[in-house]
Amino acid sequence: MGKEEAILLLIMSAGAFIIPIISKRLLLPSAVGEILFGMVLGIFFKGFIEEVHILKFLGEFGFIILMYLAGLEVDIENIKKTPRFHLFGYTAVYVVIVISSILVVYYFRLPAIYILVFLTTAIGLLYPVLKDTNIISTKFGQRLLIIGSLGEVISLVSITIFAVYFESGISLQSLAHLLGLYIFFATAYIMLRIFQLYLWWYPQISKLFVQIGDTAESGIRANFVNMFVFVSLASILGLEPIIGAFFGGLLFALVFKEREQIKQRIASFGYGFLIPVFFIEVGLRFNIKELLNIDVLLKALALTAGILFIKFAGSLILVFLRIPIGQLILTPVALSMPLTLLVAVATIFMGLGVLDNHQGAIIIFSAVISAIIYPWIFKVMVKNIKLD
Repeated sequence: MGKEEAILLLIMSAGAFIIPIISKRLLLPSAVGEILFGMVLGIFFKGFIEEVHILKFLGEFGFIILMYLAGLEVDIENIKKTPRFHLFGYTAVYVVIVISSILVVYYFRLPAIYILVFLTTAIGLLYPVLKDTNIISTKFGQRLLIIGSLGEVISLVSITIFAVYFESGISLQSLAHLLGLYIFFATAYIMLRIFQLYLWWYPQISKLFVQIGDTAESGIRANFVNMFVFVSLASILGLEPIIGAFFGGLLFALVFKEREQIKQRIASFGYGFLIPVFFIEVGLRFNIKELLNIDVLLKALALTAGILFIKFAGSLILVFLRIPIGQLILTPVALSMPLTLLVAVATIFMGLGVLDNHQGAIIIFSAVISAIIYPWIFKVMVKNIKLD
């Protein structure tokens, strides 16, 4: 390890510790503070970032853990308890969001990749916002989590389909990739059923997957095995590793209802260092000179407004579910803070050459703006609405 690499890792480690404290005082999500910190570091270390291989490894590892935790956050039991009519309505919200995204991109003659930007939804930032406002246990909070979870699944599948299209176009290779996607889901489903059957016969084995505090930390090890099984399967089939990580976490959530403690332990490991490294690395690769470009700022603001507009169009479907008007207005705000997945979109498609540095900067800057503005708006507005 060279001197510059050691110094950069030291500064990043210190930043991963200090930045969340500063971000909290500034009322910023810690991920936003970490991206901004990475941008500042990029001024001094831009010249040799590509040579720091350990940094890229830690960032990718952090990203994989982040997506695995996103899968674990999905409350399958809550979704199962949701009335079918409501579940149909929540799905219809995303049908409208997808159609609206296509229409907006077509009308303004934007690159097709922006369909993905507009429809993307994630619960990575929504979950802590709901906890901070103490509404996560209300019907409204649970409704937002269900809609957000459905949107995150749709977003990740859409990212995969777009990646296949831009990588191979309409060809036999694309068909092979889509077949790989089908094989992935089919294999995951078969593994899920086999595992559920095995646990039905030997219920005592389930303790190994959720047990914490023992010398071997078997629960942590089992989760990492589960995560890398699906990450490896996705990679072998030519899919994005984050797809495997997310659905690995989702399937774990399907099998184990009592997973709160193990989830907290993995979150402590991930958010303690590796996930902050991922966000800092995103900032490092961002050209801070782009922030001085008024065109980037204006387009990022337009993109941020467009994301809210499209989510609002989709949320109008909730009128048919007789959702109170205050909650209906708040729903698109809650769905318009997809920081983690917008960063993922920029990272993945810049790597594929679909987005150039200028376009990537606009999307990342839009993700940062939405992560600052919309949580604040949500927290202010939620105080003045009636919750069920």
